Amino acid sequence: MNSGPILEKVVQTIQASLNTGPTHINRQTRAMDVRGWDSLSHTVILMSLEETFECRLPMDRVFQLKNVGDLVDLLAEILPAEGATLQ
Repeated sequence: MNSGPILEKVVQTIQASLNTGPTHINRQTRAMDVRGWDSLSHTVILMSLEETFECRLPMDRVFQLKNVGDLVDLLAEILPAEGATLQ
């Protein structure tokens, strides 16, 4: 699956969850790079992503993520397996 549309939706979801507006977020962005992205908002972001992509993120894999790009790659990997589609 092409990760471009996934990245766009992930960025939109992060911005909406953090209420940051047009903050620059890319594949290299880490939670510590974004104001307001703490452990609670991280959980909200993950739950929002599961709702947006209609999937379940495996927590053992989530704990290994280092940046937004890793998250996008994980979604690209699990979406075809779960039969989810981009809305």
